[in-house]
Amino acid sequence: MQKLSNYMANQRYWLFVTNNDNWKVVRDNDIYGFNDRTKKDLEKLNLGDLAVIYIKGKNIGGIFEITSLNEQTNIKFKVEDYPYKIKLRKICVPIMPVEFDKNMVGKISIFKDKAHWGTILMGRATKEITKQDYDYFREILEC
Repeated sequence: MQKLSNYMANQRYWLFVTNNDNWKVVRDNDIYGFNDRTKKDLEKLNLGDLAVIYIKGKNIGGIFEITSLNEQTNIKFKVEDYPYKIKLRKICVPIMPVEFDKNMVGKISIFKDKAHWGTILMGRATKEITKQDYDYFREILEC
């Protein structure tokens, strides 16, 4: 297996969407899952990419690095079955998720000028974000 540093030149940044119950599985096991509907998102991901975890209900859970794109594990998620799993490495995970309030929304490029910004994430497992968005999330998480 190649070292992750070989992939850094192509590093991309993502917002991964989950719910509170599944966030606990992600946090405790350093794993994220995809179902048949969202498995196409896996094709866009690369080793070394960085993911900000957005917890439905307007919270940010933390930042992780993708370390494996095909993780074989029996770990079960609380809500729904996710047969396609990736392994993550914690970069910055606060003790408690940070509330993502309306003042922060306007500072994230994918949400700017959107009256109903939450609809951008509906039905999605992942959404690519810019390096500037990623840096802002690091700032609000105080990483």
